[in-house]
Amino acid sequence: MKFLLLLSLLICLQCNSPADLTPLEKKNKIAAVPGLISFWDFERTQAGVWTSYAGKDHLPIFLRQIGDDHNYSLENWPYNHAMSQIKYDETGPFKKAIRFHQGHIYGSIPRDELAGTSLDIHGQQPFTILAWIKFYGTRHLIAGIWDEGGWHKYAGRRQYALFAGLFQQKGVIGHISATGAASYPQSEAKGSQYARIRAIDAKPFDDNAWVSVAMSYDTSSHEVKAYLNGRSTSYFLTDPVAQDVFKYDTAQLANPLPFTGPIAGEEVFTIKFNGYTLDQDSVAEHRLLVDLEKLAASYQTSPRLNLQQKRYQVSFDIKNKGETILKTPMVLTDPHSSVNIKLTRSITYQDTIYASIKQYQDGRWSTMGTQITKAIQKGAPFTFGRALGLASEEIEHGSEIFIDGAAVFDRVLTEEELADISFHVEN
Repeated sequence: MKFLLLLSLLICLQCNSPADLTPLEKKNKIAAVPGLISFWDFERTQAGVWTSYAGKDHLPIFLRQIGDDHNYSLENWPYNHAMSQIKYDETGPFKKAIRFHQGHIYGSIPRDELAGTSLDIHGQQPFTILAWIKFYGTRHLIAGIWDEGGWHKYAGRRQYALFAGLFQQKGVIGHISATGAASYPQSEAKGSQYARIRAIDAKPFDDNAWVSVAMSYDTSSHEVKAYLNGRSTSYFLTDPVAQDVFKYDTAQLANPLPFTGPIAGEEVFTIKFNGYTLDQDSVAEHRLLVDLEKLAASYQTSPRLNLQQKRYQVSFDIKNKGETILKTPMVLTDPHSSVNIKLTRSITYQDTIYASIKQYQDGRWSTMGTQITKAIQKGAPFTFGRALGLASEEIEHGSEIFIDGAAVFDRVLTEEELADISFHVEN
């Protein structure tokens, strides 16, 4: 009797396994998950361009090649070299995975298409991004909004993105940025020109095997998490550049990763000043948070300063061809205070922010570090298989990957929800 009950249970479990769902049933299962922004299955097209299978924002994915400024449909893709051919793999969960190969062929949702949609995640917005993938070579970006800005410390248009293969790691990596530029420009440590704020899942995965990978940002717990096949595995790994800045005494969590935000965007970003160290100045970070949506700015330090011991002054201006567009000069002297930005006209992409910090010492104000200039510019596109702004944009940079589907949600999915739509079958 017990044997028959166990056999019935086993049969029942097998009947409900992911392998028993058809590709259409799997897609509809994803489409039914609350909070879906977009889900692309790389099969549904409109006028030869991939479009969302489901979600509140139906956004097109064009084909691109580094060095070519045009967006292409499947029908007019002009490249037929072995490294740039359109190729599919039908062994994944949805049976129509597209190959992206370095900068030779990658996917892109232009900024003009995603601007103003829920996919342009910035500020204090929770989210989950999920993809069903198989690497067959180099690991790098999977999907997200990520322009490295040529790896200059104060350049870049980074927001959020799924990665693998960075930091000598074999697990899923969820990158997020508050600055849009280097995470710790105040550091002179090796690697300080890069983004360093990342969650790293502890569980490795192999090439040539289908997996689901995901990351989330929870604005309540202020945590970024990375997931493999619906599960997030805790990991401790102190970033060496962060260590140079904060001088930690213990190993730091890498999954989940503490992150207070806000996520950088076109009009919301953090400027981090340079010219100081924690050892010499008792300050690890001087930050200017700029919100051009709300026309507000605030000065913050880490750790919080005792103003009786140290005095600093942050100056902030927005100019066009040398002429200010502020009604009054902006000077902040109290850390963790905010001011309203008063403009003589609306901000445009031709404007530039100038920011500097001074310290009061020996009876006078002295400039610390360098003046920071930040051009107001259009945000980056959402790309698949290739991050932008990599050094001088060599075409050989980028992932070698098949992507069978990708989805973005406007909330944090639970591990149970992620596991339910991972469609992963253990080998």
